[in-house]
Order: sequence, then structure tokens, then C-alpha cells
Amino acid sequence: MKGLKIGKRAVAVTLIIFTVMVAVAMLVSAWGGLVNPNESTLMPVATLAMPIVLVINVFVAIVWLLMLKWKIALIPIAAIVVSWGPVSTVCPINLFAKNYDADSTFRVMSYNVANFDYTNQDKPSKPMRHILDQDADLVLMQEGSQERNYLTVPNVISMRDEIIQKYPYRSSGYRDLVILSKYPYTVVSDSAFETNPNHDGGVYAKAFDIEMPGGRQLRVISLHLRSIGMDRSDKDLYTDLTRREVNVNSRSNLKRIKHSLYDKLGRAFVYHAQEAHIVRSLIENGPSNVIVCGDFNEAPSSYCYRTLRGDDFRDTFQDCGCGFTYTYNANRMYFKIDHILYRGSLDAVDWKRAKVPDSDHYPQVATFVWK
Repeated sequence: MKGLKIGKRAVAVTLIIFTVMVAVAMLVSAWGGLVNPNESTLMPVATLAMPIVLVINVFVAIVWLLMLKWKIALIPIAAIVVSWGPVSTVCPINLFAKNYDADSTFRVMSYNVANFDYTNQDKPSKPMRHILDQDADLVLMQEGSQERNYLTVPNVISMRDEIIQKYPYRSSGYRDLVILSKYPYTVVSDSAFETNPNHDGGVYAKAFDIEMPGGRQLRVISLHLRSIGMDRSDKDLYTDLTRREVNVNSRSNLKRIKHSLYDKLGRAFVYHAQEAHIVRSLIENGPSNVIVCGDFNEAPSSYCYRTLRGDDFRDTFQDCGCGFTYTYNANRMYFKIDHILYRGSLDAVDWKRAKVPDSDHYPQVATFVWK
């Protein structure tokens, strides 16, 4: 009997230690973005794990509550409450749709189209078909013209006339950035936007000043920050990890994980921090009505995301979304790394993400009204 009591006590202590550990992990993943990656990459990389860490904390709290262990249940609950600001960017709770006059709105789509999958020329491009069917007022595309003008891509060219008719104001692309607009715009000329340093992985930013109806001015900044730089073997390693096909206790495997995943993530986050400060300096010198959107290659609450958002921007997903979501969909890397931020005399009243094939990113559309 004495041995049984000792065993039960050991199990209880182990479970409490585990509860404390997941609570600490909650705090690190939620607030790790406060640490500049130039100082340390461990905590910034930890922000990627926040969705799964949040789910674990909720589960642990429920288990303790069912066991009527209220005081212990307060440990994960307190961690979630303290982290609610960052948590709400990953899992917002907007249960009811906002009321608005549809005639007074405008819609902005941000979409990494992955070059319209021009390697598959047999059928019309599904990403472009989706763009035209959505009929957003402004479409900001990333990876739209990396190697050629998107209008000349064979699986897009069949829709050329429809594109020209629907979007009279459009660009042929800035490196990989494309805009389709129903309203006139001018390109903001600033050499700082050409943030393409001499390293592998493109970094692109472009600003457009849109002449909106009613004489309102809106600046839209489209971004495609540096890719993580993972090659096929890195992605295969990650896939094997998520399938539990890799022994993480093996020293050689731990080396592979560090070199292939952690080091590349950390290096990319360092670059992103530099890029975010460049773009942020332009935002601060710009007009009041601004939308920043695109492929950030960073999760919410990261240092880069926090820098770009600052204290003056709001997140359309946080304001209008509900529950978990992701925008990157390849290689089992289900992360929300595409964002639409905004500030000024406008409010986001709706946010949608669609599942469209033929790109490793999903499009998102935000609906705005003027205040």
C-alpha cells in the first residue's frame, strides 16, 4: 500500500511538472516575438509553435478541471490569459458577423499565386480563375511574375481579356509583385522599397497609392519577405518529423534537425527583422490610411509581425476571423504566414480564406468600410 501511494504521488508530481512546462511553453511561444532575432533565435522560432501549444494548454486545463483540481487548472488558464493578446492573433473569437452596408465597402485580396503553376499548362489557372470570380477591388499578388509577365503565361492567357476588362489598372509585375486594381494608382517611388539584398531568397516590397472613390487616398504595401530557404531534403525531414518517422533521440538526427530546420529558420528570421524595420520606416513616413499585406513568411506574434504591425495597425483576421487557420498549405507546414494589416479611417468588417489548388498558399480577402 505504501508503494502504491508513493507511485501515485510520483505520477501526480510528474503531471504537475508537465502542466508547468506547457504553461511556460505558452508564455514563450506567445511572447517570444518580443526578442529580436539578432539577439537570440530560440524564442522567435518558438512563436511558430503557439497554435499547438495553445491547444495543449486548453486540453490540460480541461483535464484538471474534470478532476476537480481547480488550483492546478489555474496554471494553464493563467498562462493563456496572460498571453491573450498574442493568442487572439492566432485564434480570434469573433462569433458574430459584423453588420455593414455592402454598397459602401471595398475588398482587398492578398494571394501568393506561386507563378500560377505555369508548369501545368493543360488547364486554365485555378488561382487566376478564383481571382476573377472573387471580383475584389484590389488584388495584390506575390510570386505573380518572377520569370515572365503573368499575362503571357499559357494557363492565364485565355483569361487575358477578362482580366483587362475587370481591372483597367494593373501592373505587369515588380519582380514577383503584381497589382490588379479597379481604381487608378501611382507607384510610390522609394529606393528603400527595393529591399532585395544580395543573398538567396527574394525580398520584395512595393507601395501603391490608390485613388479610391470619393476622393479618398489609400496606400497599399505588398510584401514578399525572404523565403525560409528550405530545400527538398529539409521539407522531407520536416514531413518525417510530423509523421513521427524520425528518431529525435538520435544524435545524428538531432544534428540534421538543427542544421536543416532550426538554423535556417533562425537565419531567415534575422533577415526578416531587418526587412521589417526598413518597411516600417516607410510606413511611419506615409499617409494615415495604409494597408500592408502579403506573404510575410512569419507567423503572428513573431518579431517581424510585431515590428510591421507596431502600435497603430490592426489585423483583419484578428478583427473578423474565428478559430485557427493557416495560409501555407504544402509539406504539412500549416502556418498562417500571410497577413492583411491596416490602419487609418477604415474598419475591417469581414475576412475570408479560400482553399484554392495549384498554389502552396491560400488567398485571403478582407472587406473594409470607411469610417
